[in-house]
Amino acid sequence: MKAAILAEFNEADELESLLRDMVSRFPEDADLKVSLVRLLVRQGDTEAAEAFLREQIEETDASNDDFVTLVAFIRQARGNEAALVELDRLIPSVASARAGFLSALKSAILFETGQRDEGIALLQSVIDGAEESEEADRYRVSLAKMLLAAGNEVGARQLVGEVLERDTSNVDAIKMNANWLIESDQAEEAIAQLRRALDQEPQDAETMTLMSDAHRRLGDVELARDLLSLAVEASNNAPEESLRFAGVLIADGNLRPAEDVLLNALRATPGDRALLTALGSVYLDMEDWPRAASVEGTLRRDETDESARVADRLRLQILNRQAGSGQAIAFLESLVEQEESANFARLGILQARLQAGDTDGALEIAEDLVAEFPESANARLILGNTQLAARRYESAEATFQQVVDTDPKAEQAWIQLMRVHGAQGRREDAEATLAIALAASPDSPNLLWAKATFLEQANDIDGAIEIYEALYARNSASLVVANNLASLLSTYREDEESLERAFTVGRRLRGSSMPHFQDTFGWLLYRRGEYEEAITYLGSAARALQSDPIVQYHAAMAYSALDQSERAIALFERAIELAPPDDPRPQIARARTELERLTAARATE
Repeated sequence: MKAAILAEFNEADELESLLRDMVSRFPEDADLKVSLVRLLVRQGDTEAAEAFLREQIEETDASNDDFVTLVAFIRQARGNEAALVELDRLIPSVASARAGFLSALKSAILFETGQRDEGIALLQSVIDGAEESEEADRYRVSLAKMLLAAGNEVGARQLVGEVLERDTSNVDAIKMNANWLIESDQAEEAIAQLRRALDQEPQDAETMTLMSDAHRRLGDVELARDLLSLAVEASNNAPEESLRFAGVLIADGNLRPAEDVLLNALRATPGDRALLTALGSVYLDMEDWPRAASVEGTLRRDETDESARVADRLRLQILNRQAGSGQAIAFLESLVEQEESANFARLGILQARLQAGDTDGALEIAEDLVAEFPESANARLILGNTQLAARRYESAEATFQQVVDTDPKAEQAWIQLMRVHGAQGRREDAEATLAIALAASPDSPNLLWAKATFLEQANDIDGAIEIYEALYARNSASLVVANNLASLLSTYREDEESLERAFTVGRRLRGSSMPHFQDTFGWLLYRRGEYEEAITYLGSAARALQSDPIVQYHAAMAYSALDQSERAIALFERAIELAPPDDPRPQIARARTELERLTAARATE
């Protein structure tokens, strides 16, 4: 209480004396040491802060945390090289067990600063020289994380397996293994393992987040959301957990609860840019202009370039939504004149002019950017996109072709070049362009996605499924890939194995408000005979996607299964009307058959 009063009245000298006395009385209280260091740093006396931390490690009962605090302070105050020099000084002067710990700490700094091979080799040497113990297993898990980050998943899995074989309760190893299980859709097994981790550390926010991911894979949406809420609470409203939970709430349209989550996090971490950015977006969606402006003001008080850019974007959106594009353009032009965030402002003006139909004005800005930065691929991409938006297809094609001629791996330029062809109905040219692009970048997910789309349009469903299976194996967390794979499997395959595979991949879509996701999950339920629940999804999807014949067909089949013939007939008629006369898809043929059957049955009633 006395320390709080001294801090409030800015009695720095007395507060420092008091904190030093408290540290000597209560040497095990790490928070007191941190408070003293922060006070000294605020006073600009970093030398005194470092000297204090050195005093702590010179004591015979100094903990590993004391060494970590010293090294972290040196990294922040004097950089990574100084921290590495300090570790090289400390390692020979301590006992072997402590030397191993400090070497592991050094390996982490080496790895984080780009010296990955050196960091991995050093940590491996620490493990090789250590006796079997909990600490050695902690080093193995740390090495596994390094190997995983370096792309060696096989090595990482082997190390985690070794740790769990010796100690099935190792929390960090459980979390890594559970993440792999979730990625491979073994969510039930992941949950069982994560429960063991929570038994060890009931307030571990990361474990709760992983459990949330696992339950979401199973389609347990409410439970997944509740676990994210618990993770926020366990982390004491830490930014990462708060942003994750707020994002889920925002996606579900729960803006007020999302606001509360972000405000609580900002009380714990005032001025956090990511939290402020998210809060500003919430206020924009709520159309609460005064509070959005308040967030903008907080960002500007940070006085950093990045915060200023975020504040400018927020101001632009406020003006655009509240007062219309005229004031927004005036604001952007003022930034250009002041040379503050000039390129951002010019891009904003370009976009605003396109939206207002002023294509000539937008093209002028894009051409000026290319003239100013003739070697910039990004500038040419901006020009090409502007030409495409203005329907100057010949010019856009030439611009994008210039980019890919210079850099054959310019994925975005290839994709836009295909869009130019597609906008002109030049399907064969688009496919030829895709083949050239894939020859240059055969593993590009976006290009493979484009190929799957072409294959699906050509009714080569097996080829499209093969690509989506490969993309899913690389990133099973992608909702869109999961949706597309589950949709194709459930729509075009009839065997039970494919249906089960589709449900395993697509069950995470339960509770979604996205129409395409609703269609996929609803059809999965239909295929499983769960017609009552299926229609809640398929009916909603059909209302939202009224120009998609397959979505109309899916809803019609569900209504027919529930003996709601009139609705089914209307939807079958719409599906047939929307489809081309020569549509080869079996769903359209089935729609005609079902329509004839239901119409005939109605005539006999």
